[in-house]
Amino acid sequence: MPDRNALPHSLEIPDDELKRLREQVAEQAAIIEGQTATIEQMPERIQELEARLAKDSHNSSRPPSSDSPCTKPLPRSRRQPSGRKPGGQPGRRGVLRSVVDDSDQCVIIPLTGTCTCGRCGTEIAATVLAERRHVVEVVIQRKVIEYRIVGGTCTCGHAQRSTFSAGIEAPVPYGPSVSAFAVYMTHQRAVRVAATRLEAPVNAIRSALVAAPVAHADETGLRGNDNLYWLHVLSTDRLTAYFPQPKRGAEALDTFGLLTLFAGVLVHDSWSVYERYQRGPSCASSLSCAFPSTTTRPNATCACPRSSRKSLAAAAPIPVPRTLPSSAPNLSTRRKQSDDTVNSLVLTFQGNPPVPPLE
Repeated sequence: MPDRNALPHSLEIPDDELKRLREQVAEQAAIIEGQTATIEQMPERIQELEARLAKDSHNSSRPPSSDSPCTKPLPRSRRQPSGRKPGGQPGRRGVLRSVVDDSDQCVIIPLTGTCTCGRCGTEIAATVLAERRHVVEVVIQRKVIEYRIVGGTCTCGHAQRSTFSAGIEAPVPYGPSVSAFAVYMTHQRAVRVAATRLEAPVNAIRSALVAAPVAHADETGLRGNDNLYWLHVLSTDRLTAYFPQPKRGAEALDTFGLLTLFAGVLVHDSWSVYERYQRGPSCASSLSCAFPSTTTRPNATCACPRSSRKSLAAAAPIPVPRTLPSSAPNLSTRRKQSDDTVNSLVLTFQGNPPVPPLE
């Protein structure tokens, strides 16, 4: 009987082709063997990389500043949300502070302004009404308590002396009331009071920044109440205004309110949102239009929405260091050229920056 495993005459493979296929199979076997060895090492390597990525300031020696603001922190409590709003629940009886009978000081508020008839309030005979309100203040006064120890000799001849109590190990330590006051001052309510009293100087800083000839705008991410926020800033060499916002884009900058009023030279990182508030040739495309000798594109057009080649040409000429080489410079050379250009621009605009007309 014919052998079933034997190939038909038409399927016979030449010796040279068979040799080539065997070499190809041997080559593929070697490749597979190498890939298998690599795959066997991959789980350990992947585990090592995942452990490296999982490190932060909580589980390693890295500083908190190295943590990414986009990474949501681990929950601090295992309590599950109840679905109710925070604060007092409906039906709860409120508790308020009550007035005292013996106040330390009584201030009578006189009448001010004028009556509808034109008489001054100080000319009207007034009596003290029964309505009153009490304001609780804390008087801070330093109180130094001196502690002395005693010593003596027993009848047996041994010398004895008393010891300072716990908390008085150092020569001049702070008492418990100072620690309690420090905790109160760092409380949220004290911060709100401080914010109210700082409203006037903050407004003065904002007004000075709006009138500055040159200012820098930027933003960075940070976490607050376990949520991602964006800290927007507008600053000069002496003043800085901070504005934290849950959003990053134009809506947040409009709420910030300073860039909409700023008319000087705005220095930024060319983020497209800042172009909405551009009123001077400070973006990279504007610099290309104002200084055609510093660009390799002689017919380059400005992409800034609030300026044009015509308006930039009308601005005062600004000397720019022409240090651009004919060949393509390296990264350090480009960085130095950019710094020289911006520094020259800022020094020229310190006096009275030209503001091109808006189209």
